[in-house]
Amino acid sequence: MSRMRGIALACCAALFACLIASCSGGGGGGGGGTPPQFVVSPTSLSFSAASPNAARPSSQTITATVNGVSAGTLFVRIVVGNPAVVTAVDNLVITGPTSGQMMVHVADPATIGPGSHSSVITVIACTTDINCSGPQLTGSPATVNVAYQVGAVPPPPDAVAPSVGTANAQGDVIIRGQGFTPGTAVSFGGTPAASSTFLSSTEIHATYPVLPPGTYPVTLTGAGAPFSASLQLVASGGFTTTTIAYPLPLPQNMRGFAFDARRQALIVGAGFSLASTNQAMRYAFDGTSWQTSPVAVTLANLRGFTLSIDGEKLLAVTDTTLAELNPVTLLTQATTPRTTNLSTDPGSFLKSIVATNDGQALVMSGGPNFNQRWLYAVAGRTFSTPFAGQFSPAIGGPDNGSRVVLVEGGLSPAQPIQVYSATSGVVTSTSVSLAHQNPLPGRVENINPPVFDRSGSRMLVAAFGGSEFHGVFDANFSELGRVPSSSVGFSTAAYAVSPSGNRAYTLEIGTSICRVRAFDLSASPGAGNLFPEIVTGFPIDLLPDCPGSSITTPIQMLLNPAGDTLFIAGNLAIRVVAPLP
Repeated sequence: MSRMRGIALACCAALFACLIASCSGGGGGGGGGTPPQFVVSPTSLSFSAASPNAARPSSQTITATVNGVSAGTLFVRIVVGNPAVVTAVDNLVITGPTSGQMMVHVADPATIGPGSHSSVITVIACTTDINCSGPQLTGSPATVNVAYQVGAVPPPPDAVAPSVGTANAQGDVIIRGQGFTPGTAVSFGGTPAASSTFLSSTEIHATYPVLPPGTYPVTLTGAGAPFSASLQLVASGGFTTTTIAYPLPLPQNMRGFAFDARRQALIVGAGFSLASTNQAMRYAFDGTSWQTSPVAVTLANLRGFTLSIDGEKLLAVTDTTLAELNPVTLLTQATTPRTTNLSTDPGSFLKSIVATNDGQALVMSGGPNFNQRWLYAVAGRTFSTPFAGQFSPAIGGPDNGSRVVLVEGGLSPAQPIQVYSATSGVVTSTSVSLAHQNPLPGRVENINPPVFDRSGSRMLVAAFGGSEFHGVFDANFSELGRVPSSSVGFSTAAYAVSPSGNRAYTLEIGTSICRVRAFDLSASPGAGNLFPEIVTGFPIDLLPDCPGSSITTPIQMLLNPAGDTLFIAGNLAIRVVAPLP
């Protein structure tokens, strides 16, 4: 349905009233001379974006020219045929004695999605009234055809996410690829799936049956293309409570923390006062004990890392590049510079990264230019053109790689939560606003990112609005309840959600306190909307080997796929807490 652009109409009327008053020539309508003429050019505009996540195309101009009118007021109406494509026609400027220009703006490509889009701008001119209910000038109505092409989201590579699960228990995975049909049957190593649901030609959700430890190639019968990804199942248990020591000097902060479940290894990003000496360190578990001397490599200006969905690459971001590391040797396999020029963007840096099951990783910026983000194609080792985002969100996502959630912090009013969907390949804003921040002043740098259960049905976010609690939300960002974040004598330094989504764990540090508390997310919240605390076996006292020296030091914690072991990395040590009660 067409609609009138009110601002553009008012501007147009004022513009042309001025133009006509300054014109020379015959009176009124030109008498027996040339009748009034109205011309708009060009008659067509073309816009394009490489993908839905590309930057919005630059606005373009159209020029309106009036000839043969010497006095009076010219009224102009602008009618946009498809306002979902053309969002505004405005910013009028006088460019000559009888002409003016207007700017045509189109929608963000993420808003309209991939494909060919079109709109028609109709420009109506008259000297009778603002609605042009009387005669129009010759040449009116003039039309401008607008074409807008948005490139398609690349088809996802074959993937099973999560690619590692727990043996002897059912589990859910997302299967990504091409050529899927409603009749596609799924099996794991020849054993049929317990259930499967077709979502699209590139996505199937499936539940694998109870199977022993091992690697299970996924077979898709009835799909239109070959499929090559596998699922690896590992045994639960096997870990015991212990402290893993760092080599000297001790790190000052955490620049990443990951558990490589298929190889039973912990990878820690260690930040030092001299950022050029930052390191990635890998501790392997041999079935009985952890390495005492880690595999370590220096990664100058390391900011963070994540394992790729298939676990075959460690994707590390430094200030200016993304380094692809072998997850076993930590040797660099490739280095890809970001696509912005530091000479025009001084001081900004790559800040954080989360991998998704469509073969992408979302990368955020930090520094003076906080609002840039990129998509990094893991297989192609390429960055997209940076596209604008929020001011400085913390980002996180579930193990199944279905999405990345961007939660803003430090701004008032609270900003909408944004989500990158691996299904659509697009970042969109939600209707839910949340101010993600730490309740302690001056600790913005130390806010942990949002954490999730395995499927993304539960999200725990640091205290918002300065409140003394952390919020727990469902997949639609409705608040389900809260867990305490601080009280007299202690504060929460880190948090995690169990793979099943039934528990939340917090690490509390304070005067003579270093302990893990647990909360039952499957129960109804009580007073203050707080989830009940689990008291059997909790809290777990970590003194005298607290992993962090204070609440002001970044600490990260995560769980293994079975949810029976908690890993905590701080600036003093790594703590393994197992088996959990």
